[in-house]
Amino acid sequence: MTAIPNKDMEKLKSSMEEEIPEILKDLADFIAIPSVSADLDEVEKALDYILELARGMGFSARTCCHHRVGVIEYGEGDETLGILGHVDVVPPGDPKNWESHPFKMDIRNGRAYGRGTIDDKGPVMLCLHALKVLKDSGLPVKKKIQLILGTQEEVEWVDMREYVESEKLPDYGFTPDGEYPLCNIEKGIIDADFCYDLSEEDLAPEKGRCKIGSIDAGIMANAVPGLATAQLHEQTDGGISAKNLEIKGKAVHSSMPAKGENAIYLLAGKCRNDGVCGRLAEILYFLTDCFASIYGEEIGLKSEGEYYRGEFVHRNTFSLTMFKTEGNQVRAHVNIRYAFGTEPEDIIRVLENLAKKSGGRLEVNESMPAVYVGKDRKFVGRMIEAYEEATGLKHEDTLAYGGAYAKAMPNVVSFGPLFPDEVDTCHEDNEYFDLESMRKNALVTILALAKICLTDERLG
Repeated sequence: MTAIPNKDMEKLKSSMEEEIPEILKDLADFIAIPSVSADLDEVEKALDYILELARGMGFSARTCCHHRVGVIEYGEGDETLGILGHVDVVPPGDPKNWESHPFKMDIRNGRAYGRGTIDDKGPVMLCLHALKVLKDSGLPVKKKIQLILGTQEEVEWVDMREYVESEKLPDYGFTPDGEYPLCNIEKGIIDADFCYDLSEEDLAPEKGRCKIGSIDAGIMANAVPGLATAQLHEQTDGGISAKNLEIKGKAVHSSMPAKGENAIYLLAGKCRNDGVCGRLAEILYFLTDCFASIYGEEIGLKSEGEYYRGEFVHRNTFSLTMFKTEGNQVRAHVNIRYAFGTEPEDIIRVLENLAKKSGGRLEVNESMPAVYVGKDRKFVGRMIEAYEEATGLKHEDTLAYGGAYAKAMPNVVSFGPLFPDEVDTCHEDNEYFDLESMRKNALVTILALAKICLTDERLG
């Protein structure tokens, strides 16, 4: 590797730190667009906003895949570095749980608060400004750089699937949508629904029996629900006695279910203690019993160990994230994060048997593979160097628990934005990006771009 002059590296770092106020200004405008995945108009506005911002910086920017993906490009070379991010966000949940408006970025206590600040609008904005700093430096870039922005990362990934099928892919890359130091191993994901058909009799009030008539819990497949409601009713001599039961838990990302309190389980516990019965209650109790342990112990799916070929892969985790009735139909969603080395077919087979045993059926919505990228890859080495030089910290292997775009195409790892021991607030109320963390992220990012793209050495 041809050494990059130290004075150039120091200038890049200094310029990147000076860019922070502009990053925050543009991020505030970005956050103000409520681009929840299901609101396609707002998602499109968010994509158009950042592409127009990039054009104003002098970059080439285009959309593809039916306006579902945006691509910002800079530089030329035999190899292409891809940076994969997304502009969609999860719903904010109950606004009453926020100390400030979720779509009005608020800076307080050394943090920038707002939905998307850490997942993933903040890191995306930081990467765009890092490209600007690199471009403005005038240093000769020897690689093509593509900032590839999706719009459906928080849901079904129709954007990135179409991109992979129709576009030329980068040689290697990273997504700033995970953790530091660098995640070369990532859990796989299975999303499935337990589906049940109920009769009118199943749901009708009965004399002397308190039954569940309906349940509404959860808003996203990949978030442990913080709220669950049920309608309870009973036939009495005076007519039908009905009441609504509302149970609050703590919403967190489903990749880390132990951090939260699942409102579905709390609802089941309350109903069971109160003697609530009926077919809907039976289904609720059956499923919460099956997944009482997040590690699948009750259904025989607990991983044998936490290592694969000497590398930490953790264990399989299971979370009921949605439970909803619509008419006579019931759907209970389970989100599974399985460890590298686990066969997803084995998990699906067990789930199908559980659904059949409880009088329902299983519908598998999505299965995404676990990721493994060898640590000996040269581009990985450059990123590790950047992390260590910018932070003074020693690189240690890190497992990615979430479902980042690193799964979308080969030779992509997750790299930031969360530092070791930093609180992860993505998908939570009062999501924030710590400003000191943002500054360190800026330095890591610009050094990584320099170490990869200012050399003509092949790193793929």
